[in-house]
Parts: sequence; structure tokens; C-alpha cells
Amino acid sequence: MSVFTDARVDIAGKLTAAGLTVTLDPRAPLPCVLVDAPTVESAAGVGGWSVIVPVQIIAPPPGGADALVWLLDALEMVLTVYPAAMPAVPTTITRNDQDCPAYTVPVAAAVTNPNC
Repeated sequence: MSVFTDARVDIAGKLTAAGLTVTLDPRAPLPCVLVDAPTVESAAGVGGWSVIVPVQIIAPPPGGADALVWLLDALEMVLTVYPAAMPAVPTTITRNDQDCPAYTVPVAAAVTNPNC
């Protein structure tokens, strides 16, 4: 398993411990909190990398009031675990040709280079 996957698993574990339904699989049923693929932001010297792991909070369509309530409850739980994850941006994510209401929360992580 890669160090990038390890970072995703670590984030998913902390969010699961907070009581959220969390997945690493973008095909998971909705609603869910998806810990998605990281973006490598910069090198942290020779010893690793700084990454941003997008945490996507996804509700099933349509984007009604009940979906927004679930999204905001889940957003609060994510920000309780990762209070520095800013900005939390409302968005729409297309799943199975349907627009799903969502939030994307960028979680910063440090990943260690396994060769150092």
C-alpha cells in the first residue's frame, strides 16, 4: 500500500471514529463521506510531501432541504475532526449521470517519503 493510500486511510479512520459513514470508494452508495485522491502540493524537503486530501460529503439527489440538513450535519462533524480544513465549499458532484449536492473539504496532510 502506498504512503498516499495510508494518508487516506488515516483520515477515513478518524472521520469514522467521529461517527460518519466514510468510504475510499467513489462507487459507494449515498449518502457518504468520500476520502478522495490526494493532490501533492509541495515537497517537504527530501523526507516527504505536503498533500491536500479532498473529503467529499455527498448527499443523494435532489438537493432538497433534507439533503442540506444532512450535508451540514456531516460538514460540522468533519470540521470538528479537522478544524483547519478550509475552505469548505458547497458543490455538485455527478454520480451515475445525476447531480448530487455535496461539500468538498480540503484536508492537509504530511506524507513521509518511504525511501528516506
